[in-house]
Amino acid sequence: MTTDATTVRLTGLRKSYGTTTVLDVPRLDLHGGQIVALVGENGAGKSTLTGILSGIVRPDEGTVEIGGVALRTGDPGHAQQLGAAHVSQEFPLVGQLSVAENLLLGHPPTGTRRVLVDRAAQRRQARALLDRIGATIGTDRLVETLTVPQQQLIEVAKALGRNPRVLVLDEPTSALGPVESAAVLAAARELADAGAVVVFIGHRLDEVREVAQRVLVLRNGRLVADLTPGEATEQRLVRAMVGAELSDLVGEPRTAAQDRNAFTASALTAPGIGPIDLTLRAGEILGVAGLMGSGRSRLLHTVMGAIPRTGGVMTLDDRPYDPGSPADAAAAGVGLVPEDRKHQALLLDDPVRRNVSLAVLPALSVSRFFLSPRRERAFAAEAAQAATVKCTSIEQPVRGLSGGNQQKSVFGRWFAARPRLLLLDEPTRGVDVGAKAGIYRLIEQAAADGMAVLVASSELEELMQLTHRIAVMSHGRLVRTFDRDQFSKEAVMTAATIGAAR
Repeated sequence: MTTDATTVRLTGLRKSYGTTTVLDVPRLDLHGGQIVALVGENGAGKSTLTGILSGIVRPDEGTVEIGGVALRTGDPGHAQQLGAAHVSQEFPLVGQLSVAENLLLGHPPTGTRRVLVDRAAQRRQARALLDRIGATIGTDRLVETLTVPQQQLIEVAKALGRNPRVLVLDEPTSALGPVESAAVLAAARELADAGAVVVFIGHRLDEVREVAQRVLVLRNGRLVADLTPGEATEQRLVRAMVGAELSDLVGEPRTAAQDRNAFTASALTAPGIGPIDLTLRAGEILGVAGLMGSGRSRLLHTVMGAIPRTGGVMTLDDRPYDPGSPADAAAAGVGLVPEDRKHQALLLDDPVRRNVSLAVLPALSVSRFFLSPRRERAFAAEAAQAATVKCTSIEQPVRGLSGGNQQKSVFGRWFAARPRLLLLDEPTRGVDVGAKAGIYRLIEQAAADGMAVLVASSELEELMQLTHRIAVMSHGRLVRTFDRDQFSKEAVMTAATIGAAR
């Protein structure tokens, strides 16, 4: 890649779906050598704009120039020829292929002949790409065996390996911990320093202000602010994004936890975690922090019965609790909002109605084998409203909802089931600040209603705002627990990092 700065010019872009205009940008120039942050609520037009830039979406009107050459809009192949690369949230990876094969897919390693692939060269080049962002993932592992954060790192490494002139990063750190996020952003800075245009879509506003040299705000498809990092205060960004002050979006004051224990784990072990001792009171929100691979998700999946317990004991409301499956856990009064909502929680082609009622279908049946459609519709309408799911109707396929409303649909399912223990794994991953505030209110309401809430998150600010206590994990073990008056980023990160080094 040349070190000459690339310029991208977007002129007269308009895109509508039916009668709804989702993008209207008369003129926008993006200059190489900068990381440009693009922020806005879900549905603000960010994905449409970057999709047009990447050739994935064809605008109704307007043109795109990359380095002075007109892009054939709606042609991803031409965009790639002009040097554009796009890291999306969807992870278009081939699960049955190895990490190395995915990283070099369509770009065989140097020295490979027409028929035979030099596997050793493939591994070496793949390793170099992973090392660039500090990823320790084995190059021979099948992608389908990787966690969501690991897949996210693969996507970023693959895009950086193309040495693009224009790089779109759509929430590249949403599933990553602080250390991994810092490595990815450092690689993006390196690319920008070499003259590339880097467009960074982010919902973590502190990260946006830290990494970007320019911050663009979209609202209702229109560019409403073009700010320097100094101008991009959190209050100003929120006001530009949603037309309201941050103080208007936060939840109700946190309620105190009750005296009775809702859940305990004693010497709990499972593949990759333990032994773990943990107590969670009714009405308490307990956060779980740690670096990627620390075991946060494994802990929650073990409690949910998705990963078999190998030792120790658990109790739920002071009674023995030993789920053999997620169905057993749900029947006992435990619910899980998983990290990967699209693959682990939602029936994407089913309506909102079915997605929010899924956990309580037996209670809506008129007999063992027959579901009452009338009961389901009435129940689903009330559950969706309680979870503030925005949809045209409860018959709308959940695939068509924004990320925030998809997540609220999963919350609505479990709120309707009224579990005694609610497990949340990255509950606000990939949602905007407005939807995030709504989800915080739902979590606080769950605790106020007496549910015990165990929430794992890679966002320390989220845990510090939301929880009563934070338990830090490292290498599958709980290494320290902080009470609220002890909260600080430095203390939590020190515990996670020192624990990881042991």
